[in-house]
Amino acid sequence: MSNMMPRREALRLAVLAAATPSALALIPPGTARATHAPPPQQDPPVPGAWIVQPFANSQVTLGESLFSVNRDRILTFLRAYPADRMLANFRANAGLDTLGAQPPGSWDDATGNLRGHYSGHFLSALALAYAGSGDTFYKDKTDYMVKALGECQDALAATVGQPAPPPVPVARVAGRFGKAAKLDGPQYVSMPAGLVSGLDDFTIALWLNPAAITTWSRIFDFGTGTSRTMFLAVSAGSTPRFAITTSGGGGEQRIDGDGPLPAGQWTHVAVTLSGGTGTLYVNGTPAGTNTAMTLKPSSLGPTGNNWIGRSQYGDAYLKASVDEFQIYGRALAQAEIAALTTSADGGLGGGDVAWYRFDEEGGESAGDSSGNGKDARLVAEPTGHPGPSHPGFLAAYPETQFILLEQFATYPTIWAPYYTCHMIMRGLLDAYQYAGNDQALAIALKMGDWVHSRLGHLPREQLDRMWAIYIAGEYNGMNAVLADLHALSGKDEYLATATCFDNTALLTATAGNEDTLNRKHANQHIPQFIGYLSVFERNQERRYFDAAVNFWDMVVPHRTFTDGGTAGPADNGELFGARDVIAGTLGVNNAETCPVYNLLKLSRALFFHTADPKYMQYYERALYGQILASRRNVDSTTDPLLTYFIPMRPGASRSYGNLGTCCGGTGLESHTKFQDSIYFRSADDSTLYVNLYLASELRWPAKGFTIKQVTNYPADPAGVTTLTVEGTGRLTVKLRVPYWVEKGFTVRINGTGRRVDAEPGEYVTLDRTWRRGDTIRISMPFSLRVEKALDIPTTQSIAYGPVPMVAKSAETTFREFSFYKDLTLSGDLARAMTSTAAMTFTTHGLPLVPFYVGDTERYHAYFHRVEPTVVFGKVDSGVPNSARADSVTFLDAVWAHAPFAGQGRFVSAVARTAAGWQLTPAERTAVVSAAVKARLPR
Repeated sequence: MSNMMPRREALRLAVLAAATPSALALIPPGTARATHAPPPQQDPPVPGAWIVQPFANSQVTLGESLFSVNRDRILTFLRAYPADRMLANFRANAGLDTLGAQPPGSWDDATGNLRGHYSGHFLSALALAYAGSGDTFYKDKTDYMVKALGECQDALAATVGQPAPPPVPVARVAGRFGKAAKLDGPQYVSMPAGLVSGLDDFTIALWLNPAAITTWSRIFDFGTGTSRTMFLAVSAGSTPRFAITTSGGGGEQRIDGDGPLPAGQWTHVAVTLSGGTGTLYVNGTPAGTNTAMTLKPSSLGPTGNNWIGRSQYGDAYLKASVDEFQIYGRALAQAEIAALTTSADGGLGGGDVAWYRFDEEGGESAGDSSGNGKDARLVAEPTGHPGPSHPGFLAAYPETQFILLEQFATYPTIWAPYYTCHMIMRGLLDAYQYAGNDQALAIALKMGDWVHSRLGHLPREQLDRMWAIYIAGEYNGMNAVLADLHALSGKDEYLATATCFDNTALLTATAGNEDTLNRKHANQHIPQFIGYLSVFERNQERRYFDAAVNFWDMVVPHRTFTDGGTAGPADNGELFGARDVIAGTLGVNNAETCPVYNLLKLSRALFFHTADPKYMQYYERALYGQILASRRNVDSTTDPLLTYFIPMRPGASRSYGNLGTCCGGTGLESHTKFQDSIYFRSADDSTLYVNLYLASELRWPAKGFTIKQVTNYPADPAGVTTLTVEGTGRLTVKLRVPYWVEKGFTVRINGTGRRVDAEPGEYVTLDRTWRRGDTIRISMPFSLRVEKALDIPTTQSIAYGPVPMVAKSAETTFREFSFYKDLTLSGDLARAMTSTAAMTFTTHGLPLVPFYVGDTERYHAYFHRVEPTVVFGKVDSGVPNSARADSVTFLDAVWAHAPFAGQGRFVSAVARTAAGWQLTPAERTAVVSAAVKARLPR
């Protein structure tokens, strides 16, 4: 041990001596930099199985649109946010100087088990920003991060095989009364199992002197994991929070404080529960109350993890001195709580369940002064760790999590170590691919060698058990990264290691088209199939391809909301729900943003293999739906202001932020690569696919073409886009006809109409010799339509063209809408509403606006359709609007024939429908008579 620290210190000093000051520090946020066209992307070799290929991101430039506005907001954040903060955890783990920078926080705080993941997203976003903008600022920042990560990898390599230093014992310091326990870093107090298990009413009181206020650090936490727990967090973002739950975060009963706790001074904090009323006290004064508490400590059952300073979720350890921690088996009155602020026991004799005063001179034991013998233990975990097992290791935390995963540790003991590894490796590969940084590839290759050294020798049974562990076994797209490394290097070990990530049970089921997705963690599994497709592209084993195709079909449309988000059970929106259950899943934790990001990547990859437009139909739905709606419409240089979930429950609202979370990371990437799927080309370069209608310019120098697309889509209900061709030569152009088109898709070339023989969901093919200045004008007028939930067809949503719409209302029960009585012969749903502005309507007294309006107002994405009787205009037939076995109602069947050329055609349609419907003769007569009397306008 004596020579380890000097060696690390010497290495640190050598690295710092070699480092040069960052040029980024000299560039104020927002300063304009010279731009140029980025060099060609350094893509992996194109798989032979691709029949369609992408253009480089640098070949497509966005024009002005809703998308460019969102992109620019993210670019502003990327420009301003310090790279050193993203590097702080890596430097600390490698024993290097953090340059005074603090980590981002949240899941990427200084002690969390997922730290480092967000830095990978940030690096990817910087590289994508450079590829899309040509602004060298983003390349400089990319290069700075890569260089620093290389230094960290080298520093860790120098410690391979070195032992860990011993833990630092918990110190005793001057307390509020007597001594206190000073918790600093990975230190906590472990109290006996079952300490509060029999309590109903209770009081927990203590003195606290925080060295820092870290979000979600626990003052105390009693539980048995993340599902059953009772905790007090020093901050839930801005104020302290007490919570108790028996069903995870979604079932928490909470008490939030009315202001932040101060750092650097003693504060008395207490929580009481009296019947159904819980109260949080700060310095003897109530700071928060909940009068609807139904849970109590006895609800938790036996609690094995009873901690001061440690979280069941693996959040950052508490950094604070703690004194006079008391537990009472009753709810103290306010006067009694106030008395505790004046002396150690306030004249009450001390906690009758437990009382920890921490007055010992030292040692690991904290005696119980209540006389009940419930002594606690002061736990100090190692602050240093053994050197890694292989010189390629790079992470923002030690190798411990990977070792524990091989021993089948579960969350939150560890938290998805290979997920974090993937984000770092993908960030490096993106830095190589999009920003031309060769060092990034070299670092990633060394990491690949390290992954192979850990997994390459493990038996299949052990690997399968690892990947089946909920969250802990989540590895994102590690198989895809390793397949890419194989393609770039030709090294067979990387492809072999990619197959180590086969999740055998799910791979086998999906390859055989067996749907077993119900209650599987969506974002844990979607990226696996991106990886399976990547592996197929390298080894040509058909089962990998079949699994990816079948998996996509199990999700779309069977587990997707109207905005393209994924549907999951109400108790945990991160999971897949049962097949075809949509209305039954509507809640506050719906449509997590990460799964959509990954479904878009999978859709794109499948399109390369098949050219099937269904993948791009979904791409449009999700991109113009959830992704565009996932960024708040305000600027920020300190917060990405992205969503985690998109709630679907009536009266829900979106919340934004997510600096440091998974969705805050994928959101950075999504908003810096909007251009990557607008255009594709056939493998032989004979055909151009126009898949998205989005203001942009494509430069295709290999063919001598530049294509400029001018449009205000999707914010223009006229649905007009114009493509201008600069260049000469033969080229087939395929224009995707969107799935939602109802009012026609017209194409004019140089002002002359062309026959369109494609249906919605297909391609219009234009094969000709183009000349400079040729124009293609496309018109696809928007129409309002309803989309029915697969499980309960009367639960519906509204869309306008490609844009999901929401009704603004704070009501938390479903609103009931009826439309058929207001339809004219045109059958246009817009006639049942009042247009108040472009893309905006009023219906049933509520504003109906695009989902992409990113605000915090409450909304309804779904409503209940109520059409009880057959009504035409003001004429009610009195006949029930019955439904067939497929849930199509009589009125649905009639209006499916719209528009009607005149009253006669309308009456004939009603009569034909009535003749084929299960109606009595009297009912048939009544509905036809009502149609005749209605005299509907055109």
